[in-house]
Amino acid sequence: MVVSTTKQLSNTYNLWQRFSFSTDTRSWDAVAVPSWVGDKLNSAYTFIISLALVQFWTIVLSLILFIALKKYKNDASQLDPLAVTLWNKRGDLVNSVTEMLGFGGTDWTRPWLLITIFIAVAAGVAKTAITIVVAPLIIIDHAAPVNPEAVYTPDPTPMDNQTRAARFALEVPRFFRALGSAVVDNELRQRVRISRPQRLGQTENGEDIIRIDYSYGATGADLGIQKYFDLIFNVTGSCVTDYGWFIDTNNSTGVLIDEYLPPFVDGIQYTSVFDGTEPSATFYYGAQTRGTLDESNTTWGALVSSVGRTSFSAGADPWYLTAPISSEDTGAGNTVLSGRPGISCWQDDVWSYHGHNGTTAALTSNQLPGLNLSDSLQGTLAQYLGSPVIQQAGFQLQKAALMSATTSLDQIFDAGASSLYNDLERLVLTAYVATINCLTDTTLYPVTAVGSVPNIAIGDRGVVPDDLGYVVWSPDVATLSTLVIIVIPTILVGVWLVAVVLIYWTPIKIVAILDSSSLQDQKQGSSQESHSSPTVPGDIEGAKPPEKQSESAPVSGTTT
Repeated sequence: MVVSTTKQLSNTYNLWQRFSFSTDTRSWDAVAVPSWVGDKLNSAYTFIISLALVQFWTIVLSLILFIALKKYKNDASQLDPLAVTLWNKRGDLVNSVTEMLGFGGTDWTRPWLLITIFIAVAAGVAKTAITIVVAPLIIIDHAAPVNPEAVYTPDPTPMDNQTRAARFALEVPRFFRALGSAVVDNELRQRVRISRPQRLGQTENGEDIIRIDYSYGATGADLGIQKYFDLIFNVTGSCVTDYGWFIDTNNSTGVLIDEYLPPFVDGIQYTSVFDGTEPSATFYYGAQTRGTLDESNTTWGALVSSVGRTSFSAGADPWYLTAPISSEDTGAGNTVLSGRPGISCWQDDVWSYHGHNGTTAALTSNQLPGLNLSDSLQGTLAQYLGSPVIQQAGFQLQKAALMSATTSLDQIFDAGASSLYNDLERLVLTAYVATINCLTDTTLYPVTAVGSVPNIAIGDRGVVPDDLGYVVWSPDVATLSTLVIIVIPTILVGVWLVAVVLIYWTPIKIVAILDSSSLQDQKQGSSQESHSSPTVPGDIEGAKPPEKQSESAPVSGTTT
C-alpha cells in the first residue's frame, strides 16, 4: 500500500516478470502486466468461469435426470415436461431459472425439482455475480517490481555545504507529497494513534506541562517489500513541553526576542517575529539511546517561534498562550506571550519478524532469523527510517510544518484554533505517509539528482543491484495472480472433460434422448411406422408392445 499523489513513469518498473507480491495476509506468486492487458484478461476469465458454471450445471442436471429416467425405466414420456425444457436450455442458467419459476402445471413438491431449482438458482446467481468476484481474484493490485535503473537514494554522509543544500532540496518534494496526502486523506487518521494532551503538572507561573504520545505501524506489505508481508515496523513516541530551555527575553530592539538553550545544540537559539510572520518551528535531532532494544530509541525536539504574533482569538495552549493587548490598527487584541516551551521527545523504532525484534540499523538474519533482505534494501531503509521520520518531516517542511501556520495572514493568526496537538497530528500523519512511501519515493527523484549528490543505491560494480526486493505502484499496472491465472482455465477443462465423459461414455448418456432433436426423430419414426403398417395387429408375432418401445427409444435416440 502506498499513499501517493505522484504517478510513476513507465520506466520505473518492470513488466512481464514473475515476482513475489505481498498483501496484508500473504505473499503471492504474481506477474505484472499493463493495466489494459489486465482488463482484457479479467473479461476473458469472467467468460471462462461462466462456461465452467454452465458445464457444472450440465453435470448436475444430467445426474438428476439420469436418476429420474432410471426411476421411470427410461421412459422419457413420464418425466415432467419441465425436465425436457431444462435439459435443452442447460446452456442458459438465467433462462433456466426463469423457465422453472414460470412453468405452469408443475408439481412443486417433487424433491428432484426442489433440488434442481436450488442448484440452478445458486449457479445462476454465481454467474451473474461473477464479474464482481473475478476481478479481485485475478487483479490483486497495481504494483510491479522496481526497475533498478530508475532507483536513486541520496548519500547522507557528511559533505560540504553546497552538497548539503542540494540534498536538502532533493528531499523536500517527498515530504510535501506526504503532507499533501495526509491533508486530503481523512482515512489516514485511523492508521495512527495520537493521544489527547495529558496534563502532568504546572510551572511556577501556572502554565500547564503536558505530554502527547503517538504511534503507528507499517508492514512489509505497506512498504512494498517482496516476500516478507508480515515484517512489521512499529513506531512509538512521546513529547513533553519543556520550559527549562527558556533563558530570557530581549526587548532592546522594540521586538520581543526569546532566548533558549536546547540540549540538542551548542549555543543560544532565538525566536521572534523576525523568523517570519507566521508561527514556525525549529526541529533538532538528538541521540540514540536504549529503548526496547539497544539504540532503538532516539531523542529529538522542537522549538516554536510564536512569540509576538497577534490573534483575534485568545490562545490557551502552551505553544500559543496569549495575553490581551490594545490594537487599534488591526483589531487583533491578543498577542502570544514570551517564554513558550520547547518539546522534548523520544521515539522508539522496532522491527518485528516472527517473534524476533531488531533495529533499523541491523535488519539482518542475525537479529531477525528468516529475514533475508538484500544489502541494497537494508541500506535504503536505514537511510530513510534510521532517524525519527517526524523530525525529518518538520525539518524538511520548514514553514509548512505547523498547522498553526495555515491560519496565518500577515502577522495575525488564529491562536484560539492553534495547539501543539494539532501541530503534532499534522507531523505524525506526514511521517506515517513518508514512512510507507519511502521505497517508492526512490524512483521519483529528478534524473539530474545524481549530478549534485551521489547515489548510494549503486553497488560495488557501479550499477544498482537487480535484487532490490521491493515494488512500486502505478495505475497503469495490473498485478495478476499466477495461481489464479492457471487454476481458472484448469477448472474449465476439468469440468468440461467430466461433462463429456459422463454424457458420452457412461450410462448417464441416456439423458441424450431428451435433446429436442432426438425427441423429434422419435416422433417422426413413430409416425412413419404407423402409416406403413396400419393393419398389423398388436399381437402379431414380432410386434413390440409400447413398453418395449419406450425402453428401446433411448438407444435409438442416443445413436442418432
